Amino acid sequence: MWRAVAAAAAASAPARALCRAPPPLQPSPRRRAVSVAVSPAAGLADERVETRVAGLGPGQPVTLRAVAADERGCLFQSCAHYRADGRGELHLGTDASHGGDYTGVEPMGLFWSLAPAGMEKPYQRLVPRSTGTPMKVEMLVHEGHSQPGAIPGPVVAKAEVERWFTAPGVRRIRLKEGGVRGSLFLPPGDGPFPGVIDMYGDEGGLIEFRSSLLATRGFAALSLPYFDFEDLPKVMKEFKLEYFEEAARFLQRHPKVKGPGVGVIGTGKGAELGLSMITFLPEVVAAVSVSGCSSNTVADLHYGDMTLPGLRFDMNKVSVSDTGVFDTFEALDDPTNPANSPCTIPIEKAEGHFLLVVGEDDRMWKSSLYAELAIGRLRQHGKENFELLSYPGAGHRIDPPSTPFCQAKATTIREALAKWETKNGQKASEAKEVKLYGQVPPVETMDESLSTLVNCEKLSLSTNRIERIANLNSLKNLKILSLGRNNIKNLNGLEAVADTLEELWISYNFIEKLRGIRVMKKLKVLYMSNNLVKDWAEFVRLAELPLLEDLVFTGNPLQEKYTSDQKNSWIEEATKRVPKLKKLDGIPVIKKEDEEEGAN
Repeated sequence: MWRAVAAAAAASAPARALCRAPPPLQPSPRRRAVSVAVSPAAGLADERVETRVAGLGPGQPVTLRAVAADERGCLFQSCAHYRADGRGELHLGTDASHGGDYTGVEPMGLFWSLAPAGMEKPYQRLVPRSTGTPMKVEMLVHEGHSQPGAIPGPVVAKAEVERWFTAPGVRRIRLKEGGVRGSLFLPPGDGPFPGVIDMYGDEGGLIEFRSSLLATRGFAALSLPYFDFEDLPKVMKEFKLEYFEEAARFLQRHPKVKGPGVGVIGTGKGAELGLSMITFLPEVVAAVSVSGCSSNTVADLHYGDMTLPGLRFDMNKVSVSDTGVFDTFEALDDPTNPANSPCTIPIEKAEGHFLLVVGEDDRMWKSSLYAELAIGRLRQHGKENFELLSYPGAGHRIDPPSTPFCQAKATTIREALAKWETKNGQKASEAKEVKLYGQVPPVETMDESLSTLVNCEKLSLSTNRIERIANLNSLKNLKILSLGRNNIKNLNGLEAVADTLEELWISYNFIEKLRGIRVMKKLKVLYMSNNLVKDWAEFVRLAELPLLEDLVFTGNPLQEKYTSDQKNSWIEEATKRVPKLKKLDGIPVIKKEDEEEGAN
């Protein structure tokens, strides 16, 4: 038997030789593993970090995410879209984000854009309640580009960063000196140190993180609550300046504090109280007012026999957005009304120096106007003891560097157009091309202000948070509409520009159904990659567009599913169903008749 087997094997040897596998190919050099490095891995919360990614493929798209949790376990996250350079590397200090929560070169963008995750209550602020432990931020690198709030791609690298709010050697002393409450932060060393009182606004309680950071910079900082803390008043009904006077005297006389006077920094109501302190208290010789009012507001302020009544809010002038955000911009009584002059803080009596800090997009109240009124009052009395820092686009809370924003307000189309006109020196109503992409905070609603764009032929609203197409009725000349990287779920609203629109760029949205697309009789170009279309029944609706010739559809579930099946050609099957296409996913469509003509 074994001889027969051997003979059969020998006879088949030539055939086996013909089928013999070629020698194995030399393995190509392995790409190094993807890594993300953040330096320093542990540092102060107001210091910049360097973030670099290595080991990617040249031009590879990735999403960088930052994830953090506050002391209550509430989750915050941010994301940005990047592409690796020719060496497969990224550097957030020089490379621009192309989408996500911000665009452009923003080395600290992943930190300042941290916002509540989708399952959390919106409009919360990531503020540390304890200064003794770091905020831990996980930095992740995901494959591909994923929209904010969407499920990201696989993680290819990650790192953890610690953001500290106090430096080694800084001492924290809880106060209960007479009537004064709060925390005193002292820098390491013998001192003496310049002293500063730190107060926040109408949120109440004890907020320490700015004071602890001031102490790391060499200040003896007293974090001073003034209501809703321990045995202090529970609400802002009225205040006595004597409480703040006692705090100023305590700090001034502290052995670690050098005189002769102390400073005060305040935000909102705290800034306004700081202006009263430098005006009436000789112990206070400098005041930093962040988004403050130059009149006393809400609660009456008493000092001996003197009383400054508070300007009141007219609740009938408070507007509420669809998402429950209160806009109080117009609600505060007008401080320029002569009837409200008793509320004005007589800051011209102050001998110290003022630093006025305002955000020009403050919607809490008109802090830019209040700073102008303060400066006008000082100059009226021959004083120049002030400096103004005014930040375009900034809101009410201006905190230490890279502190996460609390974007409680979306940018309106009206505001976006105003910024565009300022930048371009042209009226939007006369322009043929208007770019409103990547607004910070993002645009959420295509509101009626779009009706002013009567001459617009190309409109870009990409990289915002728009959920619904609307208010295009007046754009009778619109040919190109860019709505990529938004939260749009359907194509309703496009019928308003059906007679003119030739190109629609709407990639990276959440569109599953193409119902209503048939009205776009002049549409030639449709870029709708990375949406949610998953079946042929929706895809074939595109065949109803008589002029459609250029389609980008990659990244939709239908395309991904069909491409993964090696037995079929996506392009062949798609062009059977939409036969008029000349280009699909960037590839020219060559039909059989074209091949035959070429052969002849």
